[in-house]
Amino acid sequence: MSKTNLLSIFIISSLLSACGFHVPKNSAPINASVTGDVNSLFITEFKKHLDASAMPSLQLEIGNEVQTNQTAAYKKNGDSSSYTLTLSVPIKVLRAQKVLLSKNLTTSITVRKLSTLRSKSQADKLQIKRSFSQLRETLATKLLRILQHLNAN
Repeated sequence: MSKTNLLSIFIISSLLSACGFHVPKNSAPINASVTGDVNSLFITEFKKHLDASAMPSLQLEIGNEVQTNQTAAYKKNGDSSSYTLTLSVPIKVLRAQKVLLSKNLTTSITVRKLSTLRSKSQADKLQIKRSFSQLRETLATKLLRILQHLNAN
């Protein structure tokens, strides 16, 4: 490793530590007992991130996901220039029968160049399916952050 690389690593780490950046100390594994439609795509995605060996400290009630497609703009030939896809999942977090949090987790994404005709192309359908899968991953990450925070308290 050259002296320049070593010096730049030292300077960057000094700047990060000076501005208050630190690795979280409470990174305990998270597990929760999940109730809801266990075959839903969101619950399946979320359970991938749980640590099955950890003792469940929270109870999670997850409702059915709601998907919405909204056309954002039209072109003259019947095609839309973009779609806004939104995914919402109602959750309730409990600890010892006490409700800690009850809210709808929502996220959205804009997808471009989809046709608005009734017979959408196979590529459009795959792009929508892939986008909703990406939204599920985003919501699972949001929920994990919430659970990390609630588990720390």
